[in-house]
Amino acid sequence: MLRALADGGVRMALVSSDNEANARRQLGEAAALFSWFDCGASRSARPPIPRILKCAAVNTEQAIAIGDESPRHRSRARRGIACGAVTWGYALPETCGARADLVFERMEDIASSLRSEAAD
Repeated sequence: MLRALADGGVRMALVSSDNEANARRQLGEAAALFSWFDCGASRSARPPIPRILKCAAVNTEQAIAIGDESPRHRSRARRGIACGAVTWGYALPETCGARADLVFERMEDIASSLRSEAAD
């Protein structure tokens, strides 16, 4: 899925409360597909997404934040960033999509959905 996104020209960033070394270790070779890492972020820290968008020279309308935590979806939506929710991860599937623009049931749905959105 990550390779399909990268091959389709999608620039990706990883935002995680985990430390960067562990995130890279978990991603393995796929870590090279990410342009930005903002790791070790606490919930009270300044939001990293506006910084990443500025560095990437990307407008909020061109971005989507995908994750499994409903409170973060609400925060991103207030900033005008599209939100994608995955039904796997730490959050309960029935709560993760509460405020999401897109809900992904399977990992492979992400690349196909984003490619079709870009074509529209």
